[in-house]
Amino acid sequence: MKIKPIKDKKKVATVFVKGKVISGENISIRVYKFKDEDQGYVISVPKKNFPLAVNRNLLKRRIRASMGRLIVPLNDVSFFLTYLSKKTLSVSAIIDECEKLFSKV
Repeated sequence: MKIKPIKDKKKVATVFVKGKVISGENISIRVYKFKDEDQGYVISVPKKNFPLAVNRNLLKRRIRASMGRLIVPLNDVSFFLTYLSKKTLSVSAIIDECEKLFSKV
């Protein structure tokens, strides 16, 4: 099952505020389970760390590509993924980091 991005601002805010935080070296994930909802995701790359939109979009594409290769938790949780590092990581490094974080969920 392919997970879909969360578009509703209220749901994004709920995941960000009420979600359980799991921090890694370069990526942080906030996890929240909605009642009677399918799982979804939000990806955030702060403008403070990457001022150029080209670099932020590159990282977002890499994270989305890594999500397709990962086995996402099957307990219907939604997550807010924040990229914390100030350097650009490769797709394989992002996959490794996400696997470590999702194993803690």
